[in-house]
Amino acid sequence: MPPNLRYSAAKTSIVNKRPYTSNSKQAWKLHRGNILNQGKASKPKKANLFASSPKSDKKEESKSLEIEDFDVHLDYQILGDDDLVTAVDKILKNQWSESNTLKNRYFSRQEIANATNDEDLLFSIKGIALKTKAEIVKYRKSQLPYGMVTINQLYSIYEHQGQTFVDKNLELNIRKGKLKKFIITNAAPVIQRSQQVFQHGKVTYGYENVELVVKTDTYLDRIKHQIETYSEASKNDITPPSEREIALSYTESLQKFLSFVVANPTSLFVTVNDVLQQKHLSDLVALGYMTLTSNHMNEIESQYSISFPNCGTYLKLVNSGRVWLVKTLNKTKHKELLEEDLFNRWEGQPNSFTAAPKYTNFRPPFYGYDLIWILADALGAGVIEVFNTPVGRGWHLTGKV
Repeated sequence: MPPNLRYSAAKTSIVNKRPYTSNSKQAWKLHRGNILNQGKASKPKKANLFASSPKSDKKEESKSLEIEDFDVHLDYQILGDDDLVTAVDKILKNQWSESNTLKNRYFSRQEIANATNDEDLLFSIKGIALKTKAEIVKYRKSQLPYGMVTINQLYSIYEHQGQTFVDKNLELNIRKGKLKKFIITNAAPVIQRSQQVFQHGKVTYGYENVELVVKTDTYLDRIKHQIETYSEASKNDITPPSEREIALSYTESLQKFLSFVVANPTSLFVTVNDVLQQKHLSDLVALGYMTLTSNHMNEIESQYSISFPNCGTYLKLVNSGRVWLVKTLNKTKHKELLEEDLFNRWEGQPNSFTAAPKYTNFRPPFYGYDLIWILADALGAGVIEVFNTPVGRGWHLTGKV
């Protein structure tokens, strides 16, 4: 297993959560409408009837998508006041492309229901090498922490109810001991390009915190499993004495940490206290359950943030997907694409109907992670906006990258 990826705070944070408002959508629609009207008012050029096919295709690509409205209902969105635990389960159940019942791009719902597990479905896909499939299984089982979702994905699922609904519901579930939240400070680099005319070209750089959510039982079960593992190692005569001593120390620290988490479900940060002493916190840092909130010498280094082991691997997956999404949309003239075109590019689907797909979404760094959750995370973070067109949904960059 690769070493844990951890993030620590920096002094350059200047970008926070996006304000939830529909005014930006209306302003963008009005701005787009003015541009289109200006284009119609200009004198049209005479059509060239003998233009070659490639040029005609390029001309079609240069046209912006026609916006019908912003009243979009996405496949994964929940319109009622269902509990957030339901949303977390929905994401986890449909996070892998081959077993996603919201899109069914590889198998029907019946085929997915009849499959024993996701591995059976994965190995049923033709066109992916067995070696690649084995690497995918290894990554999902031994490297990627199970059970994590981003707060932005939840914002997207409950977009019609608003971010306040998610924040309140999350807080209630945390107090009830159903969900656990982690704040990874300055984990996502952000570039904000102003869309205002009087600030045209202004670019702001910074970092934003990433909030991760996991079901509390998943988190506690992981701690209990490690307590059992290290406890057995500390009592095994085959284990070298030096390793037995470390295992014993880890067992004690994890037991104290488990008691602390159960007694303090809302705690996000920890300092040295009567329950967790410095030696315990040092062990928990080594195990990935704690991270220092700062690397700066002038900060109080005794403050730690509660973390999830290997959460950096999950963040790398989501951030890599966002980078791909932004680059893909940036390559188009109007920074927008139809949803079907996005999925085809994500999966490496060629333009020709006879050519075989490349299955690029099953290769590193995505390993079959479904694009809908990359879109959901980016939508919740305010990186993209979605709208209806006469030929399907469209996705557009907002200027925040």
